[in-house]
Amino acid sequence: MYDFFKNNSYFLISIAAVPAAIFRWQIDEIFIVNIIGCFLIGFINALDISRKYKLIFGFGFCGSLTTFSGLSFELFEFINKGLYKLFVLNLIFFVFIGFFAVGFGHIVAKKTSV
Repeated sequence: MYDFFKNNSYFLISIAAVPAAIFRWQIDEIFIVNIIGCFLIGFINALDISRKYKLIFGFGFCGSLTTFSGLSFELFEFINKGLYKLFVLNLIFFVFIGFFAVGFGHIVAKKTSV
């Protein structure tokens, strides 16, 4: 049984994905969870940890926490309502802020690592 938990990446990813999904559901704000997820993925990938932990926390936790479908739906709603300027501004805003959050997470991890 121990070998199953040790070698099964699917199980390990799901262990991190479940709390992230619950956290995501509790916040219920697409922008906030996406920015937190972007920061964490930058932070986790910059750490000198094993690939297994990067997979668990980066893919499992951050993948479950962030919501591309929610963002896409929100942007679709802007277009559906004829709010084209709001669509473009939000699209640019989300992408740039997310990009900078990844970079900031990377910098913080490098500065805090010994």
